[in-house]
Amino acid sequence: MTVRFRIPFVVMLIALPAMLFAQDINRKIIEPSRNEEILIDYVNRAGLKSGEFGEMYNMYYPMYKPDREVLSRLKQKKSGLGVVIVLGTWCSDSQEQVPKFLKVWDKVYFLGSDLTMIAVDRQKKGDRVDVSKYDIQRVPTFIFTRNGKEIGRIIETPARSLEKDMLLIVGE
Repeated sequence: MTVRFRIPFVVMLIALPAMLFAQDINRKIIEPSRNEEILIDYVNRAGLKSGEFGEMYNMYYPMYKPDREVLSRLKQKKSGLGVVIVLGTWCSDSQEQVPKFLKVWDKVYFLGSDLTMIAVDRQKKGDRVDVSKYDIQRVPTFIFTRNGKEIGRIIETPARSLEKDMLLIVGE
């Protein structure tokens, strides 16, 4: 009889932190200035593939064709790379650029690299996540780090293309 209660309790101890953490991803709020639903704080692709942002994601991701030669060169530079994307699900530049960036990310196959995505409101602030340390002026902002130190940014839209600007940042 005791064994029957231990197994569910152990499972609950393991599952509870995961369930609590999952509630902090893809959280939605109603943004007061326009009375519209937006994602806030940490997001993942599942969140970005839903709602108005999802419509844009499902359009831009498949249609974006990154430069294969640049992708090949990027693959050689991915060691120790991390990226923080600060975006607004309400922002047209985020709706266009984030899916394209994720297409490049997938093509280069940055396995083991860190990718963090944080959604902000129109004041460029999170709710529970403090983004002030990133000094965000415009979204999206793609912040590249190597071994924990910032090495460059793409702000709002790339100068050339996402993959070409990435290559300049990570080092040709």
